[in-house]
Amino acid sequence: MPHPDHPTDVFIARVFSKAQRLEVAVMRRKSVMKLLAGMVGVGLLLSGCSATQGGGDKSTVVYWSQFNKGEPLQLVIQDMIDQFESENPDMIIEANWAGRDVLTKLQGAVQAGTPVDIVDQSNDRILTAVVDNDLAVKLDDYLQEPSYGKTSGAWLDDFTPGSLEAFATSDGTYMIPRESYISGMWYNVDLLQDAGIEPSAAGTTWDEFLEDLDTLATKYPDVSPLGADASIDFYNNWWFSYLAIRVAGLEAFQNAAHDPTGEAWKQPEFLKAAEMLRDLQDKGYFQDDYQGSVYPAMQAEWANSKVALFLNGAWIPNEVGPQAPVDFKMDVFAFPNVDGGRGNDLVEYWSNAWAVLNIGKQSDAAVEFLQFATSPDKGGKMLTDAGFPIPLKGAATPAAFAGQDEILASYMTMEQRGGLQGEAAYSTDVYNLCDDPFFVGTTTPEEFISCLAAEGATYWDSNPQ
Repeated sequence: MPHPDHPTDVFIARVFSKAQRLEVAVMRRKSVMKLLAGMVGVGLLLSGCSATQGGGDKSTVVYWSQFNKGEPLQLVIQDMIDQFESENPDMIIEANWAGRDVLTKLQGAVQAGTPVDIVDQSNDRILTAVVDNDLAVKLDDYLQEPSYGKTSGAWLDDFTPGSLEAFATSDGTYMIPRESYISGMWYNVDLLQDAGIEPSAAGTTWDEFLEDLDTLATKYPDVSPLGADASIDFYNNWWFSYLAIRVAGLEAFQNAAHDPTGEAWKQPEFLKAAEMLRDLQDKGYFQDDYQGSVYPAMQAEWANSKVALFLNGAWIPNEVGPQAPVDFKMDVFAFPNVDGGRGNDLVEYWSNAWAVLNIGKQSDAAVEFLQFATSPDKGGKMLTDAGFPIPLKGAATPAAFAGQDEILASYMTMEQRGGLQGEAAYSTDVYNLCDDPFFVGTTTPEEFISCLAAEGATYWDSNPQ
């Protein structure tokens, strides 16, 4: 090895280090200006001169996020930004913690010509608001490049099999998944075990589910077998969506939602699904005040053993865990299958995802930050250390997500609400408009189905497909 005190060896070591940095810069598709600066630096070293870089030339990546300051994931991402900037002093990540309506705000940025390089939201909303509107940079070529800090291999090889493909389009990859989730029945482990109930993560049937609810109601009269915060519309519609897909099948559900006449909603399978939900409500399985329960009141009741189970997404461990008693144990099982149903063994699967925007000015630098954020020993490790499930090879599964892994190993995946969650206008103007009053019991199953048919026809008349 060269001796660090020998002037010639120091000179050679410096040239080699600079050349390596230049090679990495080329492979990472740095901007032309940065590449030229590196070449000038090498030239100065070779001529025996010293080079100093001016402090004013930094690449600023503008990042708009769905999170608000102080949320668990916001804190993790801010730590990522801080570490990335520390390792890359020539780059700045300018974060705008815009909240859940980040994509609505992004529309204003597009109209105003404001450059934004990265945006994050759930994959379905990124698809409809960004990808389908031709605002996203195609990432396939970038995914063939080496991962962050590497000079060989491909970035795409860091991801678990199928995780990129699950959120790609027929045209290519436009999103990078961050943390991945399913929905299912979250339950108080000790409460169910004390009642002699130990549900398997996959394969529970509707009849078994009803028996378990009866057991809980009998053994714990002061505990609600089921809970709900009816103030959240997309929480409410989870129940009918799963039941309708279980009974009628995913294709029939999607076809009904897109039927321009609305008549497809009148198939008997959808009325049966609505009646199955109403049966749960009529039997008093939900907490007494669920119709007026404002999020997250019910979740607090669940964490304090006043509610046994509820249907929700796999963000629950990180959302409820910090407020729950130290000895509180939670787990999840898949939404029950229905005997004779056409849509069994399906589970919603989605991801909070990043997209690089073509309205920005720093696509290459934006991709480098995302490579850092998904590097197993950089941003990926920060996410798993904070308890989030991520689609990276070798990433540790947080204990609270063991059930999610088992479900994903057994079930086929589908988009949220069979794809309706990403269709914001239809969800607002038709689906939630009809589902909310039905979920709180102010309309009958028949009125609910009639509402879906009538409002669906009106919607498609005004919004031809």
